[in-house]
Amino acid sequence: MKILLALISLTAVAYADDAPHALIVHVPPIASPAGAPIELEAMIDAPYVEKLVVHYRAVGEAAWHDTGFDRSSAGGWYASLPPALPPGVEYYIAGIDVKGAEVDHFASAQSPHVVRIEPSLVERLELHDRVRLGGLDNELAVDVIGHDFGNRYDLPDRFIRGEIVYTHRVLRTLHEVGFGFGTIEGRTPTEMEDASTVKGSRYGFGQVRVRLHPSVFADARVGLGVSHDGFGANTRGQLTFGKPWRSCVQVGAEYMTDLGPSAWVRLQWDTAPPLLMGASIVRTDLPGAVTSAIGLYVAYDVAYRLSERVTVRGQVSYGPRDGVAHPGGGFGTAIAF
Repeated sequence: MKILLALISLTAVAYADDAPHALIVHVPPIASPAGAPIELEAMIDAPYVEKLVVHYRAVGEAAWHDTGFDRSSAGGWYASLPPALPPGVEYYIAGIDVKGAEVDHFASAQSPHVVRIEPSLVERLELHDRVRLGGLDNELAVDVIGHDFGNRYDLPDRFIRGEIVYTHRVLRTLHEVGFGFGTIEGRTPTEMEDASTVKGSRYGFGQVRVRLHPSVFADARVGLGVSHDGFGANTRGQLTFGKPWRSCVQVGAEYMTDLGPSAWVRLQWDTAPPLLMGASIVRTDLPGAVTSAIGLYVAYDVAYRLSERVTVRGQVSYGPRDGVAHPGGGFGTAIAF
């Protein structure tokens, strides 16, 4: 009997004061998506005998709100509750008769019907991320990398690069925002025989990460710096297929005025916890190579989480530009707070 009454509420005439009352048929919704209005429908046999209203409130709220039923062109009666947040909304339907008395037709103030609000995909992903991060939404990271390409004529061809980056995690479609500062110093051969030149840049930048799909992320960076030749822009973009904090494939490119372009493909895996490892192939003109040969190296990196807040990482690399391959490497740390 209780199940039947929960599905269809039929209220009829049976009052001592003999005031006429309507017969109401209503099938209640069980759940509704977040961000969408909750549509209620009813069939009323005598719609002008009573004024039909819906009393509703968010689960846990003290005060009730009211909205009326309107007739549609199709003949039914409809009411719309505003979009709500999880966990849900509770409501009951009542009628006000010609004598001003209120009569419950479906559920009641003491036992309202609850419509469960289903979190959106973005909200569920945000919740998972916040649990994963333990509520630590900010990070400060410092990284230093370098590579010596070597040269067939024993001329210097190398660079060292350092960056400090602050990141705030929004964890919605806009997943992260951040800004940072960096420096690059290096020497590279010139077109003159037996000569090399110093090149470098000091720069700042802003960056964002957008979640395009539960397992696809897009990173973008734009900034401005001053190099050995003057002011210039720097841009970077990267696509991540998978989770950036787990196994994934990353494809990216960067351009720095006066220092040239770079591009990379990186494979990351988390099959040996607590280590997070990656392997990259990097093509780069850093630090502004003017020779025709292409700088190309492979790199292996590993990150280790010392604690909930502190992660350390290191990198080794090996590759040539013009001659025999030489090594490189780097190190870094990130502090979450």
